Amino acid sequence: MRLGQNTIMPRLQVLFPIILCVIGVLGCSSSDSTDSAALETRPTQASGTQSELPPKPEIPQDTWTTTPAQQQPAVEELPPLVKSIDRQNEPKQTGDLRRADSPVNVSVDNDLTEAAKRLQLRADLTPDELQVFLAGADKDMQMIASGRTAITDQQKALAEMKRIVRLKLEASRRLSEHADASDQAKQEAARGELQSLSHLAALGDVKAAVELEALAKSNLDSNDPNLVFDSRLVLIGFAIESLQNGKQDAPQQIVQLIESLGKAASDSEDANQSPGIAALMVMGQARQMLVQYNQVDEAAIVRQTILDRFANAADPQIAKMAAQMAGTSEYDNIDVMLQKSIDGETIAVDDWVTAMQALIRESPDLQTVQYLAGAALQFEGLEQLELAEATYEQLADSFSDPIPATGKETQLAIQARQNRKNAIGKTFDPDLDTLTGTPIAIADYRGQIVLMPFWAMTFPESLQLVPALEEIANQSSGKIAIIGMNLDPKDAPVLEFIKQHEMPFPSYRSETSDSEQVANEVAARFGMVSAPFVVIIDQQGKVTSIAYTRSQVEKAIEQLLRRSSPRD
Repeated sequence: MRLGQNTIMPRLQVLFPIILCVIGVLGCSSSDSTDSAALETRPTQASGTQSELPPKPEIPQDTWTTTPAQQQPAVEELPPLVKSIDRQNEPKQTGDLRRADSPVNVSVDNDLTEAAKRLQLRADLTPDELQVFLAGADKDMQMIASGRTAITDQQKALAEMKRIVRLKLEASRRLSEHADASDQAKQEAARGELQSLSHLAALGDVKAAVELEALAKSNLDSNDPNLVFDSRLVLIGFAIESLQNGKQDAPQQIVQLIESLGKAASDSEDANQSPGIAALMVMGQARQMLVQYNQVDEAAIVRQTILDRFANAADPQIAKMAAQMAGTSEYDNIDVMLQKSIDGETIAVDDWVTAMQALIRESPDLQTVQYLAGAALQFEGLEQLELAEATYEQLADSFSDPIPATGKETQLAIQARQNRKNAIGKTFDPDLDTLTGTPIAIADYRGQIVLMPFWAMTFPESLQLVPALEEIANQSSGKIAIIGMNLDPKDAPVLEFIKQHEMPFPSYRSETSDSEQVANEVAARFGMVSAPFVVIIDQQGKVTSIAYTRSQVEKAIEQLLRRSSPRD
């Protein structure tokens, strides 16, 4: 798969995070529960229309310039798709799936050309054997998702995942229709069918998404509360999709489903178990999308539902997460303003300052600092420098004490911005090894424009612009070169990664360390706090600008080429 390509069909980009709550947090058909550890796999915000800007983080990360103690827990990145399906709980098995007399045939051979010799369904399986099969399918999917097989190629892993999921779907439907199946077995079959279609939809199967929506609606009449709960999760994803497609009643549908979901979560005996966690995650996702689409009233209802159901949770991690997911009313207002700015509307500096001050009065905490620092970076990417300057000034005025975490975070953001400024106009020719060991020097590229993407295989967003950079360089008739700056930690299998993805350009190697005060000296020098992040070096070897988007890269190149052209 080429780097930067999106393997999810467009209509599934919003559904994917919601679906993950069903197949990731709630687990597969054989899993009983989860706990607050599931918070580590909460989905990131998704949007059907991707802005050509630095990603707007809910909690901006300073991954390379600070120590782990200064970072917030990182949200699990979605690519590759199979990675996001991993779970905390292993399915319980009622038999050895690899015995010769087992109802299923699963070999440890990882040769995908021999797929028929592995997980298969016999035609005469009993209900008990079908349940064993479902557990085996879940186990095998978990092994693929967590990298515990010999399958290293992502496309082969995805193909194998789809094959197993389709078998699980068939087994679930057989179990549901089996004359000897108990009511409990049929309930498990129904959940297995929902989960199978969810897996397929998350892997880009649009037909499965259509079937999934119809099935989820029909499941609302089920006597199984768990099945009803899971189905509501899925339907919220479809309602969010309707919101993006401009359907007028979508906000009301979301609120109605959220209120039902919240009631079901609070009615459970332990709100810290999977239904409560999944409900919280989906509510937070829905609130964010409502705010993004300027549905502030509905977002406020969802916010209040989050607080009512989870603010006093016994598990402090869940209570903390609820506070983050709920946000604040002032946050909703300021986020609408930021979104308008991203969409090209003019925002008055005074209005922005007033909104910032209201947010800080209501929530003078670390999350507010991180949100505003992320907004400032957005404004830099938009080249709305007055708004960026006003944001940094407000942060400095409001969080001047360097001792608490808010002050430290403010100083980091301001210092990173200053580092970005300081880098401009300076010669950059690092004395670093390359990934392959072949030495390179920026001085050897004099006369060419050098595009230097800072990237890490462990941070997929950093690779989003790579295909665009390659296209730009290939069309430049030798006037543009690409030299990467890799930031992965020492033990990352970077060489295997670049071979697998056929990266055609060389890269310096600047290792990131978890034990150093400054995690990565090069990233810190350039003030890197977001990705994509591309340093542009002119024909004389000097840093001329830092770009976050393709349009910024193209604009900088145009200016440099114009500057170097002979004047009439």
